[in-house]
Amino acid sequence: MLIKDLPNGKLITFSNSLGSRSNLLNLFYFIFFFVSTLGFLYLFIISLEIVGAAVVAFLAVIAFAIASYRFGNKAFMIEKLLIEKNELVLITQGLSKIKNRIFQVSKISKFRHLKKPELTRHPLAGNSIDYLGFGTEQKVISEMHGDNRLAFDYEGKTITFGENVYSWDFETLEALLNEITGNDLTRELKLEDDL
Repeated sequence: MLIKDLPNGKLITFSNSLGSRSNLLNLFYFIFFFVSTLGFLYLFIISLEIVGAAVVAFLAVIAFAIASYRFGNKAFMIEKLLIEKNELVLITQGLSKIKNRIFQVSKISKFRHLKKPELTRHPLAGNSIDYLGFGTEQKVISEMHGDNRLAFDYEGKTITFGENVYSWDFETLEALLNEITGNDLTRELKLEDDL
């Protein structure tokens, strides 16, 4: 987590592109699907005379190009949080676009850290050596899709963001939010807060 001072607040960078093992795995998938897309494009070009083969190759080009883009977007994604007095701005930057989501501080409640759940041993993993790879696969899935994220409630919805944000970073972020906004965002909103 990187903190940058700005004139009207602070800019927090949660994840950099290729900053974690899961992003490196997404990069591997991006390269695999990109090369596969090029291969199916070559097959499409050389099989234009055979209609059935050309259609299958064209559909494969589309499917693999979409998969390649999605994995590349995940591998190179950057997440930032701009903290200002009255607003929080979540900035997500991928391969082709930047998405800004603006949240009013007065409507934010239950700002919290979602801890990564305890990883249990896979029932089909071996006792001494994981011969079939079930335990390793479960660890990779947990690493890619586990928590260690941040969340808050906003107008009846739960907003999650950040990747691999640890509890000590959350404490630092919580102190910054209290300092800049002057509000305790971990509180629950009451009915009179909505009026």
